[in-house]
Amino acid sequence: MKIVLSKLPRSGWWANGIPKYEDNPAMIEGAIPDIEILNKERKDLITSVVSTGIEVVELDFPAELDQHEPKHDFVFIRDPFISDQNGLAIILRAGEPQRRIENRLVKRFLENLELEIVEMPDKAGMRADGGEFYFCKKNSVLFSGLKRNTSIGVEFVAERLNVNELVILEGEGFHLDTFFTPVLNKSGCICSVVACTSVMTTESKQSLYKFADNLDIPIFEIPPGDAIGTKSKTGSFAANALPLPGTLIRPSPFSNPDIDERIMGMGINVVISPTSQFQLSGGSVHCLTNEL
Repeated sequence: MKIVLSKLPRSGWWANGIPKYEDNPAMIEGAIPDIEILNKERKDLITSVVSTGIEVVELDFPAELDQHEPKHDFVFIRDPFISDQNGLAIILRAGEPQRRIENRLVKRFLENLELEIVEMPDKAGMRADGGEFYFCKKNSVLFSGLKRNTSIGVEFVAERLNVNELVILEGEGFHLDTFFTPVLNKSGCICSVVACTSVMTTESKQSLYKFADNLDIPIFEIPPGDAIGTKSKTGSFAANALPLPGTLIRPSPFSNPDIDERIMGMGINVVISPTSQFQLSGGSVHCLTNEL
């Protein structure tokens, strides 16, 4: 497995101010990220991944998006595609229509990396964002949200990944990765999950509890402040993590230190890699990375 990140646009990232999506309360409209801090946070994140022994691939930011009216969401490379981590990439169809150009452009980059490409059909009702998924290859489990995904979009991805189990976790957050993350042991198997269950539907909570019981793993419950937050107060994005075998990379500690202590007690290396400037646009570690 390799991890891919996008380079930053030449014009600077949201140099004219961050826009606002109605369904992403964490976006700070009009905020202008500090480019010096932004570059440092990105460099430190790459260093954190490389320190695990995993290779990082950097994609050039598409010139097509770096124009007079920039569309800089491509930096959140998680969203345009999902891979089986073994040579196959599924090009998704963004839930936000103005982001679908990212789906088209990422195909070119992935073809240059000689990945096998499958494209989600361009038809009404078929939608999916990468931030709505966690694919745990060793367990053959796909976790999915339903905020920007549709049921038929999720089913398409699950079928192409040929998963043994699909776990739907519907909640009030933005993407699934703003309120949930699995944790992987050194063998790459799920050893626990972290979830803000207070924002999840009753049915989804029951599905998660059942999954954890069947696998005999703990659920570490966190408050909204450790997730995307609330409409009145943005959260720390601590749940927006990149789970790697034996390592969990996150932007900030959990408010309850016992959770990190218990995770580390399971032999997991917890790495904190701040993303304060990226969070101004409503994304963090998981959003900025993707598996190949």
